[in-house]
Amino acid sequence: MSINYKTIINRVIELMTNPEKTWRTIRDEPDHGRDLILGYVLLLASIPTLFGFLGNLLFGEGFGYALVHSVLLLGVFVGSVFALGLLVNSMAPSFGTVRNENAAFKLVAYASTPVWVAGFLTLVPQLSLLAMLCGFGYSAYLFMSGCQVLMRTPAEKALKFSIASIGTWFAMVLITAMVVSRIAALLFAPSIMLDRLPSSTVKPIGS
Repeated sequence: MSINYKTIINRVIELMTNPEKTWRTIRDEPDHGRDLILGYVLLLASIPTLFGFLGNLLFGEGFGYALVHSVLLLGVFVGSVFALGLLVNSMAPSFGTVRNENAAFKLVAYASTPVWVAGFLTLVPQLSLLAMLCGFGYSAYLFMSGCQVLMRTPAEKALKFSIASIGTWFAMVLITAMVVSRIAALLFAPSIMLDRLPSSTVKPIGS
């Protein structure tokens, strides 16, 4: 599957600056929604993954921890969007919306864009939570406008649909990200702690 980076960059800019017009364009595109998970989400989700990796290195977390944490987190990001696509489609009737799996995957894939763009802030680990809040906040707005175009959600139910979907996604990512951090820490905590000890306290065996 070839990737047109220029097209992806233009799509990101259009979604961030003129979402209403962009959703109408997306609605008429023949792309299959599930294909966007690998062709769009995986690529953009690499932004917070890469910058988070660099941030952990810069703040002395160790290469092993930073690498494992980033790889696991990328899996969380991509997997959660796929799960959200299925969830949104299953919840649709509760919000006056007809089920349409293809439209649901298009909706969640593109609505996730602000979360990945905000990932640049993860270069400073202390800003990761702020990045998530900003990204998920704008994603909720994109979802609210997009569900009305792609899935024909009634305007009076679009806000509730958005809050339920993006809120669930936020909780999903937050909880699994905490688990991932714990797993990486358990695997590499001893070496990290050793690296942080003053060199004078680390004595060769037999000295």
